Amino acid sequence: MITLYHAANTRSLRVLWLLNELGLEFELKTLPFTPDALKDPAYLKLNPFARVPALVDGDTGLFESGAILEYLLATYGNGRLMPDTDSAQYGVYLQWFHFAEATLMPPLSAIAQHTVIRPEDERIPAVAEDGAKKVAEMLAVIEDTLSDKPYLLGDKFTAADIMMGYSLHLANLFGILPNFPNLTAYWTRLQDRDACKAALATT
Repeated sequence: MITLYHAANTRSLRVLWLLNELGLEFELKTLPFTPDALKDPAYLKLNPFARVPALVDGDTGLFESGAILEYLLATYGNGRLMPDTDSAQYGVYLQWFHFAEATLMPPLSAIAQHTVIRPEDERIPAVAEDGAKKVAEMLAVIEDTLSDKPYLLGDKFTAADIMMGYSLHLANLFGILPNFPNLTAYWTRLQDRDACKAALATT
């Protein structure tokens, strides 16, 4: 049995969404997003960095949302939600899949840290403002990419859209996404998927 450790509005949303898309059976353990819960010794054995997600599948234990998505697709996907590895689109798929976390998430995380997560006396408004500026610059590129297609790879929804979707969820929470009509429409399309609705309902 697959077990997912999840907290509201965190990267574990990506994993929950994919599990729903693939129709897999799993146990969901929802944690409060607090130091006490995430630094509990039992949980630290699953994710020593005191973050979510963590996933256990038999003898396999994983953290890092992108790695978990790749594992689930390789183990249970049967070719779903990704292009064939010999497809011309495979490289583009990998590009957007990893861009969503490696490039777009750091400035989003800076906003979160300095507006919500850190104690008020530790927040630096200039860091949050710089993060918002960087996010807007990146979203402008994706806005152009989606000017003539519904998903990152065209007409086909893939796991790259799941990775990007969570990042846009945060951008929307921070009030940045509404400045970009193509991305707003894209995020609406993603939210219309039953698997995304089910994942968001737990947040």
